[in-house]
Amino acid sequence: MQTRQTTARALIRFALVAAATTAAAALWAQNRPEQGLLLDAQTWNEEVLTASTGPWPENGWYRIVTSEDGVEVRSVKPSDRATAHADALFFRMKGTTLKTGMRPSYRYMEVLQQPRVGRDHEMSLGMTRFSIRVEEVPAGVQYAIGYGGHTYDYILGPQGASTSVRAVADLDGDARPDFVVDVNDETTFLLLSTRAQPGPNLPTAELPANVGF
Repeated sequence: MQTRQTTARALIRFALVAAATTAAAALWAQNRPEQGLLLDAQTWNEEVLTASTGPWPENGWYRIVTSEDGVEVRSVKPSDRATAHADALFFRMKGTTLKTGMRPSYRYMEVLQQPRVGRDHEMSLGMTRFSIRVEEVPAGVQYAIGYGGHTYDYILGPQGASTSVRAVADLDGDARPDFVVDVNDETTFLLLSTRAQPGPNLPTAELPANVGF
């Protein structure tokens, strides 16, 4: 039930952004986006590992743990029965694979822990240059992420929300940056470049807060 409610909230945000331009609205109508599953360690330990049967799929899961050394990505299964690291995230989306191992991450995260609204943050990950601009728009707080000559827009919270980029790394192996973003210390979003297209986008996956907006 909570997953359906989370997806519904995200779809509403996406529709608000898509309505900003006719082309984006047409794209929304033709290609209904999908979202993956994103769980925290508590949910993984208390619900997934303890479920002998139920709605949780067995295959296709990835454990994501951020650290000063980078972002560790590991393929996991509920049947492994290993208790998760307290800060781990667990991601699954049909047809989407991540690159396993220790993924190099952007090192100078201080500026992105509280990115300034209305400022272009220019940086690079490996050989790839990218930018982040956080804006207050009518639909909420918008992240405009630029790389490869295109801009990818996401609405990640209501107006006035506090956001923080937890990690920037190439998680899906396409040599482009992917992002883990926290909002109001309640909700976490995963933004994968392989799931993005220029213009408005739905986050790849959302770890829901206790209350919606």
